Amino acid sequence: MRSSISPNICGETSGGTCPHTLTHRVGDKAVVCIAAVGSVLDVCANRKNCEKDLKKKLLRELRDLIHGKVKQMAFAHDAVRVLQCYIQFSNHEQRQEVFEELKDDILSLSKSQYGRHVVKKLLVYGNKELVAAVINRFKGHVRQMLRHAAASSIIEYAYNDKAVLAQRLMLTDELYGNTYTVCKSYEFNTLEKVVRTNPDKLNNIMDEMKQILTPMQEMIESIRQSVVYMAHTHDGARVAMNSLWHGTAKDRKVIIKTMKTYMVKFAMVSSFNHVGENILESLDEVVGNKYGKKVLVYLLSPRDPAHLVPEIIKVLEKGDGNAHSKKDTATRRKELLEVVSPPLLEYLCNNAAAMAMDKATSVTISDILASACGDLRPAMTAVAQLANQELVPGGIKGELHMAEHPAGHLVLKWLIEQDVTLAEAGKEERFGRILVDTVGTNKMKSWAKVNRGAMVLCSLLNSCDKSVAAEVKAALESIRSELSSISNNKGVEILLENLNK
Repeated sequence: MRSSISPNICGETSGGTCPHTLTHRVGDKAVVCIAAVGSVLDVCANRKNCEKDLKKKLLRELRDLIHGKVKQMAFAHDAVRVLQCYIQFSNHEQRQEVFEELKDDILSLSKSQYGRHVVKKLLVYGNKELVAAVINRFKGHVRQMLRHAAASSIIEYAYNDKAVLAQRLMLTDELYGNTYTVCKSYEFNTLEKVVRTNPDKLNNIMDEMKQILTPMQEMIESIRQSVVYMAHTHDGARVAMNSLWHGTAKDRKVIIKTMKTYMVKFAMVSSFNHVGENILESLDEVVGNKYGKKVLVYLLSPRDPAHLVPEIIKVLEKGDGNAHSKKDTATRRKELLEVVSPPLLEYLCNNAAAMAMDKATSVTISDILASACGDLRPAMTAVAQLANQELVPGGIKGELHMAEHPAGHLVLKWLIEQDVTLAEAGKEERFGRILVDTVGTNKMKSWAKVNRGAMVLCSLLNSCDKSVAAEVKAALESIRSELSSISNNKGVEILLENLNK
């Protein structure tokens, strides 16, 4: 039964300021203020101790009041908040009634500054059938919506968070052109399948896609300030990637500026070539983050199969040769390496102990010294100094010697063995030489007392620097009989084998 008091949206006919009471008068007529009822519902529904009966009563009253006025409310800056609240707390039947009044206006609502929030509420709180009905309203308008600042966010949310596979395919189909549409069937319903079964149509599909996507430059311009909010999902990250690849210099500048505050969180391989330099301001966070370390590795050694799986490398290659990147890959890498090397080497000098004695960050040391350009000696010396003491098995006051430490001894081994790579790259520095000069062979003899220390000495005996190998071998020869008396130590066994070579 309808209310005997006429419902009214705040200020709709009164022409004055609503006192935000549930009823007020317009001339000699009593009206119910929808905004006031909505505000009461919003407050009540968000209170933990709100009685269910009261909430249901308010929803029933609001249902009667908004009937026939839903579209008007959806476009109104004040009443739209009431409608959002109603959709959030109503039941499926009530949400369906709202959709029925709005279904012919979903597209225009998606483009509206206020109305788009209503569309999103329907997607967020609707059941599968309602979500499908909303998404179906996008059909035939996807290209148009993608180029609209407000509507693009609705498409992005629907695609990433609500759409099932069939709905995702429907949303992307419009970007592939008419030839694709003609060739597509129930069985072959993806771009990959269509191209595989119709290889002769590939050029036509590509040409049509180019025509469709060319105006996407306008889309990049419209979303460049919002890319930062999309990139938290896999698909959103792809959008960010393509925006950086294909955006103009101005687009990239805007995107990077909006990302700057969140740069550590955006430590993802997709944007290394363009934004890598910015993470250098937050090295403490980046080095200690498992994704951040991937950024550093990529900066030093882009697309190295040792660090990236082939699938990721293929994704990154798609950005090569884009229209707005004028420099070739080699030049860009050289310039980037020149920028990132000094701060990374300085960071290693100042934080050698923390990095070397931590399993998670120890690997990064060899990555930095393998690829950084400039003088490597200060950083190498900082690492070598960590081992510059006699080794006491079991450590002193609970602190293990670097050569006995689970992570530290690996750092020493890696850097000694990495001298071969440095020699092949034409670099003069050799970690093995710096380690021997810093520590001295007398102290190194104490390393043979423990398994891990013995393995580090084995690496020195096999150093590519023959003088290093000779000095270490001479020192160990003086304690050969002592080594031979040690039993049940695999490291010492291997060390003796190397001495006998």
